[in-house]
Amino acid sequence: MDANSTKDQVSLKLVVNKETNKVIFAEAGKDFVDVLISFLTLPLGTIVRLVGKESDMQPAVKVGSLSSLYESVANLNKEFMLTNSCREMLLQPRNSMEDYCRSLKLNIDDTEPTQYYICTNLWECSRNCGSVLSSTFKNKKCSCGNFLSKLILPQSSTVAEGFVKDDVSFIITDDLILNAVPNAFTTTFCLLKNYSVEEMTVNVAKKQVMDLFKCSLLSKITLTDFFLEKKLLLEKNEQTRLSLGDIAVSSNYNITVDVLYRKSDGKVMFALGKADFADFISSFLTFPLGGVVRLLNNSSSVGNIDGLYKSIVDLNEDFFKAKEVKGKLVDIKLAPQFKLGNQILPICQSDTPSYYCYYNSSNPRYDLHVYYLTTTYIGLNNPAKEISKPLTIVDPISTSESAKGFVKGPTMFMATDDLVVKPLSFSSVISVLNSTNTSINDLEGKVVKIGIKEGLSILKTSLISNSALTNGLGHLLTNVAEDK
Repeated sequence: MDANSTKDQVSLKLVVNKETNKVIFAEAGKDFVDVLISFLTLPLGTIVRLVGKESDMQPAVKVGSLSSLYESVANLNKEFMLTNSCREMLLQPRNSMEDYCRSLKLNIDDTEPTQYYICTNLWECSRNCGSVLSSTFKNKKCSCGNFLSKLILPQSSTVAEGFVKDDVSFIITDDLILNAVPNAFTTTFCLLKNYSVEEMTVNVAKKQVMDLFKCSLLSKITLTDFFLEKKLLLEKNEQTRLSLGDIAVSSNYNITVDVLYRKSDGKVMFALGKADFADFISSFLTFPLGGVVRLLNNSSSVGNIDGLYKSIVDLNEDFFKAKEVKGKLVDIKLAPQFKLGNQILPICQSDTPSYYCYYNSSNPRYDLHVYYLTTTYIGLNNPAKEISKPLTIVDPISTSESAKGFVKGPTMFMATDDLVVKPLSFSSVISVLNSTNTSINDLEGKVVKIGIKEGLSILKTSLISNSALTNGLGHLLTNVAEDK
């Protein structure tokens, strides 16, 4: 096999039980382990987009109610979006650890990396301002009225080299539990020789990583299903409701909604709320997978993802590229500027990078060779007439901190049981009732408040159920019989 054919592959060793045809464990190095860890950094919107495509081994996969939420956002008319960047932020959410993923040998995240745009008339604009306006979304408006559409690049860029160190071998169980055991494979394999096992060396190419990812989301025996079965035996997850008693409430903020459900069986038809309700549901698409697992106290019930996350929490920081890498993975944040102004759930966003815009004041002609981003401040009094002004990054979803959101009020919005979000209309209500064969006489309504506990409950059920609102808010519908 030539060098080009192995360039985009990683190899690992499997220990397989020959009698049961199950993977007992695998040994892999940095390249494969970095791929597994990168799954945790992907925002839910990115996951829906990626697994919604057919791949070599698996058909397109739907992720609970998130797939229908994603599709409804894609179909939402732009007049209901707060800014022209909001749809892109929900459908192409950025990875807060994109710098770490970009250098991976097998990276499945196809989201465009963050770029910075400045005013097309920057020379004149910068002379009158103490700072330089920039946007990470093209064609936002500058204060001078021109568009922020000219790409500006950093003076230099540092690409992180993945997550774990190069000289460490890892033992990975069938359910994706990672353990760093340097040079332990030979010893471990010798202990298992009497138990009808065999060793296999396998290669994984980039195009196969998507199948591995699908298996990790849907299977409890990811390595066996991926390497041996070549198919997914999906297990129905009955545990869809979150144990609310384990969640500490740290905020009094909540959202009021009207929930309409069937009296006969307690199934929620839809919930009605203001823009803050639609914002909250839509914001799920921006949450990184690892951050969701942390919010849910390691009980997301998504395939083998909980175990993978816990093994990162338990792994000694010495095995990571740097100590701060583990901290970032354990508490994965939203990408900068992606957090709602009134987010119910306790999830943070990464800090916006601090840059200066450099240019040479002796050359008034706009030239990309003169302008670039730098982290170094250069004062006005220097022989080379070099200037650096602070970069002020325009908020892509609002100009007011308290009004940061994705959709535009005062329109009322509805969300169906499977989280299809759309503006409230009579025709939409009738469509839901007809599609579910529900009589108006069977409907009951109740006003409920969604706080942290209820928000987390909806979030969890959205990952694994097509009835996110029924399972997420059912405990609040007290006049519905418990056995329904």
